[in-house]
Amino acid sequence: MRTPWLLRVVERLPLDEIVEVFQAPVRGFLGRHPRVRRALSGSWLGHPLHPALIPIPIGAFTTGLVLDVASLLGSTWAARGADLAFQIGLVATVPAALTGLTEWSFLEGKARRVAFVHAMSNLASTKLMLGSVILRAMDLRGAGIAVSTLGFLVLGVGAWLGGELAYHYGAGVGRISEDRGDPEA
Repeated sequence: MRTPWLLRVVERLPLDEIVEVFQAPVRGFLGRHPRVRRALSGSWLGHPLHPALIPIPIGAFTTGLVLDVASLLGSTWAARGADLAFQIGLVATVPAALTGLTEWSFLEGKARRVAFVHAMSNLASTKLMLGSVILRAMDLRGAGIAVSTLGFLVLGVGAWLGGELAYHYGAGVGRISEDRGDPEA
């Protein structure tokens, strides 16, 4: 299978020193707190937890986008629903991000760089979604819709990179069985 050009670009980014600054403390914390690591990795579930949680914020943001279209056609209930969907999505990003951080903390090489860009893309998307919620609360719905639409596009990049992590690199695959075999983990 041929590696997509964008993935090749991300793999070659000179990020190792920056990534290490963030990854080392996370890895150290999880190494000192194996119960937290097990809880966030999903080993207690027998399945990686991150891919089980990410559909919630993605689904909420997608619902918000669809309801925004309906609100532009004049539906007031859709506008309220969109606002609520984006708020739910923001809350749901917290556990999804924590479980993703746990998976990322033990990656190496190209996968580690790709996961870092995946995380930064999702962080940028989350900030845009938060900005959208704030704009909506300030009764600046049009600006809020524009910002959340941009956030959704950025989220798409992050989601695509996440898929590449799973399918191209096998990130998270086999991690659970390794955790189960470690009596101190």
